[in-house]
Amino acid sequence: MPTIPQCSDPCVFCTIASSVPIFDPTSSKQSYPAVFTQRNVILSTQTYIALLDIQPLVSSACHILLIPRIHYERISDFPKPRMGSDDAHDSSVSRELGGLLAVLGSALPGAFGNISDFNVVQNNGPGAGQVVPHVHFHIIARPPLTGASPISDYLLHPSTTFKRRWEYASLIFGKGARSDLDPDAAMRTCDELRTYLYYNYWQTKRHRMERSKL
Repeated sequence: MPTIPQCSDPCVFCTIASSVPIFDPTSSKQSYPAVFTQRNVILSTQTYIALLDIQPLVSSACHILLIPRIHYERISDFPKPRMGSDDAHDSSVSRELGGLLAVLGSALPGAFGNISDFNVVQNNGPGAGQVVPHVHFHIIARPPLTGASPISDYLLHPSTTFKRRWEYASLIFGKGARSDLDPDAAMRTCDELRTYLYYNYWQTKRHRMERSKL
């Protein structure tokens, strides 16, 4: 049996994880909408929580954090797959990660229609820009670039130097200015995302489980 990591110091993400209930309508009678004390929570499984960043990047259209419930400081601390192991702790945090990143990325255009571009950013250690020492992934949705967009014109203009393009890329990769999350906007955003995930993640999961029982 592997040792479950323990958080020795106060950790903001561990505090959130301990206060957010699991919402899994495939194993209970829970249904949409999920009731969360924290209004910015989007998804809460046995292994992960997805929520809106309370200080989103100003350059983003939507800024989501995906965090594991169990405390891991770096992604390299995740349990390594073991041959023949069926231990849930040993595999679920790694096994579920790719699927959740994919479904959250799909939720952006699914919920908002005009958003298709997004970043997935994950830092390990202070030298790599990690601020909270608990593994977390930033899923940062970007406003669409159109021919009429000032940003698009700026990036595509022949006179724009490589240095200027690099400076813009620095903002895109999670180092830009931040603002406090607007409560009304957060409520609308969460409602759109929860609705999409309920019908395109939870119902799909439930149907798959039902078919496996046949």
